[in-house]
Amino acid sequence: MHIIDDLQNEISKLPFDKTFSFSTLSVAGASKDTIRKYLHRLHERGEISIVKRGEFKRIKPLNELIFIYGSLKKGFDNHHLLERYAKRLGKAKTVGKFAMFEDSFGNYPYIVPKKVHHIEGELYQITRQELLHQLDEFEGAPEFYQRKKILVKSHHGTQKAYVYIRTDAKIPQDQQPLKSWQNNTDYKVQQLQEFLNRLY
Repeated sequence: MHIIDDLQNEISKLPFDKTFSFSTLSVAGASKDTIRKYLHRLHERGEISIVKRGEFKRIKPLNELIFIYGSLKKGFDNHHLLERYAKRLGKAKTVGKFAMFEDSFGNYPYIVPKKVHHIEGELYQITRQELLHQLDEFEGAPEFYQRKKILVKSHHGTQKAYVYIRTDAKIPQDQQPLKSWQNNTDYKVQQLQEFLNRLY
């Protein structure tokens, strides 16, 4: 175990976000292949990031919470984005009240700052800045959604967590606000059919 400790010590001397090659690091009693193997472990821990094959960079530690209420939830279409570098802390709900609606086809939900329901979802811990950037890109933040901090309650207590919210969305007059969003294929087909019926 001392090899990985020595490697961490060497990396701690490097500047943040500057690319380095595994071949430039030297640890007593460790081959280059062993160093590369341990660098991948440090990557999994969120201490460094892989830039490209054989190249890494030291990254600043991150410990943020994010509240998920849509297609990123466990068992839903886009959960794979959270399978690495995020730890599921369990079910949660918002302390404040919001209104949640769906797009026309039921493909995704969005919440707006209107006091209607405590929204039900899941809480995750994120330890890598690049995952937060990926989620921003996926959610279209800040142009479509805005990432804001709100209070959420889980079995861990009440904590501040990021959430993606639509601050400028028009409230649909033909929908009842939701408390919890479900991944229901039959419902999506029905929504699509109703949409098509309104067109013709």
